[in-house]
Amino acid sequence: MQDIEVHLAKLKTALEEKLSHPYLAKHLPSPTIDEDKLLLFYAIFDEIDLSEKLKESYIVTAMLVQIALDTHDDVSTKTNIEPGEFVQRQLTVLAGDYFSGLYYLLLSEVKDIKMVRTLALAIKEINEHKIRLYYHDEEKMSSSFNSLQVVETSLFQRVADHFKLDFYNMLSTHFLTYKRLSHEKFQFVQDGGFDHSVKNSSFSIPFLTEACNMYFEKTASLLDKGFQKAPSLKSLLIERLHTIRFHEALLHDKKTVEEGM
Repeated sequence: MQDIEVHLAKLKTALEEKLSHPYLAKHLPSPTIDEDKLLLFYAIFDEIDLSEKLKESYIVTAMLVQIALDTHDDVSTKTNIEPGEFVQRQLTVLAGDYFSGLYYLLLSEVKDIKMVRTLALAIKEINEHKIRLYYHDEEKMSSSFNSLQVVETSLFQRVADHFKLDFYNMLSTHFLTYKRLSHEKFQFVQDGGFDHSVKNSSFSIPFLTEACNMYFEKTASLLDKGFQKAPSLKSLLIERLHTIRFHEALLHDKKTVEEGM
């Protein structure tokens, strides 16, 4: 496991170096690197017969796509803003565009046109479903859930399909769906509403609780029965899964105590 964590730390450092820009760093918070998604990309590329250098290029590139998408999500949609907020909003848009440019640059160096197409399809699909989530008006819960799942998992599905890795398509879909639903549940309980990207959501606490339980069990089962290689990697994925579950349980306990008071 220590060897995997060394590799992950190296990948995170490589990402931070790519994301570093003195002007953006002066005016915007550092982009967040989702370590669960980094681990899942590491697991996917661990299955592929490529040089370590090429694997690193692909993982860093895919994570840059994810970070660019996440950065654009941070753009404020308020209509009445102060001049300073306007500048920050413009810079956030530019930062997302800058990170997008970085992954195109990396892929051009790898000379993999098919992967460019794969990532472009994922980006198109994710953005389409982000629009559906934001502008939907009392849509059916199933439609909202489907869009939420596409936004969270399409990039991983497309990359796994690109390399014909059906198991990792399923694993990343279940894992990331559970993680996002757990986050939505947290937002609802803490703030009485959903993440800003899910406008007028038709989800409810009973639905989120049931869905979280289902996707947790699906992910745990896949890791337990289907993950045949790299026991250290399996252990790390299980640990991350249970960490999310632990925080969800803490939230539930806190809410129960508050309601009892």
